[in-house]
Amino acid sequence: MSEFQRRRADLWRKVRGQGVEAFLVVNVEGSDQPNLRYLTGFTGTFGVLILAAEEALFLTDPRYTEQAQSQVDLPVGEVRGRWIPQVVERLRALGLRRVGIGSARTTLHLFEELKKAGEGLEFVPLGAPVEELRRVKTEDEIRKIREAVALTEAGLSWILKRLRPGMSEREVALELEFWYRREGADDVAFDLIIASGPRSARPHHRAGPERLRAGELVLLDVGVRVDGYCADLTRVVSLGRPDAKAVRAYELVLAANRAGIAAVRAGASGREVDAAARRVLEEAGLGELFGHGLGHGIGLEVHEGPRLSTASEDVLAPGMVVTVEPGVYFPGEFGVRIEDLVVVEENGARVLSAFPKEELVVLPGR
Repeated sequence: MSEFQRRRADLWRKVRGQGVEAFLVVNVEGSDQPNLRYLTGFTGTFGVLILAAEEALFLTDPRYTEQAQSQVDLPVGEVRGRWIPQVVERLRALGLRRVGIGSARTTLHLFEELKKAGEGLEFVPLGAPVEELRRVKTEDEIRKIREAVALTEAGLSWILKRLRPGMSEREVALELEFWYRREGADDVAFDLIIASGPRSARPHHRAGPERLRAGELVLLDVGVRVDGYCADLTRVVSLGRPDAKAVRAYELVLAANRAGIAAVRAGASGREVDAAARRVLEEAGLGELFGHGLGHGIGLEVHEGPRLSTASEDVLAPGMVVTVEPGVYFPGEFGVRIEDLVVVEENGARVLSAFPKEELVVLPGR
């Protein structure tokens, strides 16, 4: 049994008890690309998987027929023009009447269109069963994430040697993205965050025309996608000698990062892990400056379950891969965030990222 066959079998076992005769996964221009790729290996932007007890069928349009035939280990059918009625007819031809569909990603518009075209069929929202399966990674998936981490770290090392006052944040981001693509990344996993000076106090700042200045911190939150799998890593450096406040903030965030990693293990809740890191900052009087969750799952998407936060209801299991990224942000001054990727194991965490973080790196300020 191939890995994709195993995943589809796991999915069918997960949904069959909910009284459906089939499960439908629809990816329209990227709407559900991660789930479809996870179940079939298909990387195009339009595809439909019909999964039933005894058989499965993959449908796409003429743009992707040949690609699907080379990527997907299922019979491939072709739809042309108005595809929803054709999908409905395929369901009817298979004798299916009650069809489950993931409601976490399916738009209300698509759901209503399926219902309208599928008179006599019942489409049943089933939450996020594929996303739930994706939370626990196989060793092969972890290997791909590790490869993405290694390339991410190599690029970070490359760009830090080139950082200098006067460069714009956007220039840094573009140079780094070009390097990543040239060195083999599928893509960047997200818009690279290059945030300097007071802009580093904005957790999701977008690199802009602002110039790097001597004496300021630069926060780099970067990651690439390799063979579909993502990496996410954050480090902070100083252009020239930092002041004592920045150094102290860095030391505290590093301590919180280490406490968070130490708390990761199978059976721990996302809330407990978040609390372990957050406690370090709260005891130092900086708790109010840490306004986001500690981390998130990562895989085919850069943000997926489980979550590490004060509101998380997730429980960690072996094979999950999560970020640990505490931060403190002084509005108008600077921000510090340190982010690593770890694999949840029975008795702790296996850290995938290895980029140095032991102290605040000081780069030439001129």
